Amino acid sequence: MALRSCSFHAELFEPATLQWAGWHYAQRIYRHLINAEALTYNAWNIFADAYPNEVDRQQEFHIFQSEQWSYEPTQLLSIIGRLGKLDSSFITLLCVRDFHLTFEHLTALIGIPTLAALVLEQARPSGEVGISARDFLNFGRAVRERKAFLQLRLIVLCDFGIGRKAVLDGVSGFPSLQLVGLQNSKIGVSAGMTQDIVEGWRFMTDSELEQRGLSPSAFDPQSIWTKSYTTRTRKIQQLYDLTKVLQRTSGESAEEYRSLSLTYGGWANRSIYEATAWFIRDFLQEVSECSKAEKTVANAPKRDGNVAKKRKIRTTKQMDVGSFLGAFG
Repeated sequence: MALRSCSFHAELFEPATLQWAGWHYAQRIYRHLINAEALTYNAWNIFADAYPNEVDRQQEFHIFQSEQWSYEPTQLLSIIGRLGKLDSSFITLLCVRDFHLTFEHLTALIGIPTLAALVLEQARPSGEVGISARDFLNFGRAVRERKAFLQLRLIVLCDFGIGRKAVLDGVSGFPSLQLVGLQNSKIGVSAGMTQDIVEGWRFMTDSELEQRGLSPSAFDPQSIWTKSYTTRTRKIQQLYDLTKVLQRTSGESAEEYRSLSLTYGGWANRSIYEATAWFIRDFLQEVSECSKAEKTVANAPKRDGNVAKKRKIRTTKQMDVGSFLGAFG
């Protein structure tokens, strides 16, 4: 009876209360909530604050809009505030669906330091854009100025109506970003799409993948994105794992990293993704830039002698000035 009562009131606990009780007792409440499929995002936050190393390594939640059929994301800022306090041992995979997002909503996302994957599906009631190309470029500049999104590797944008050049220009300064998906964003998906869209990005083709030593059949974000038998959360996790291949790291498996997957909204039941274009970092340009930087350092003139000579001249001048002032003593 006590366990059921504690579980029912789990959202009223404070992290300090759970810590005082000890994990032996807190775990029983936590497991009871999971087994009863009653663990909410708010309750999980309390347990994660109290015992970040004890809660499950992979956790997912779906928060539906409190006001059905509303395009206003009334809970988004509160959700972002909570995610901004998430323990740094976690990464955040966030999907916001079917809301009329604005520039203010975009900039609020900067407050999530653990953000690793971001999927935004824009609703455009009556054809309203909500976010312009200029807004998106300003958003990208704000991210760079605040040195944010250090862990963000994946972005998927749906129905924003922004030209692909503005989007890719906007995200070009995101340091860890490897994979960008654009759906119905003036993308002009076709077999003949030119490669020189934006400096630093490449339209993903079979030949582009083969240049990186990747198999087009194994590295296929579109097949992941269009799976009808896979949950949205699982799709985002799989796409995030693909980015590790692009980043050429010794990728950890999904079981090795700690993640919180959160979907907010989604009442429109969007299911058509055939017009999605995928862009990947131009690693050839990255290698070229690294080579240029190394050559610049190697060819830099040795200035030690000159610096010492100038310092000696300055010292002599200071002595002369001292002698001059001493004449007035």
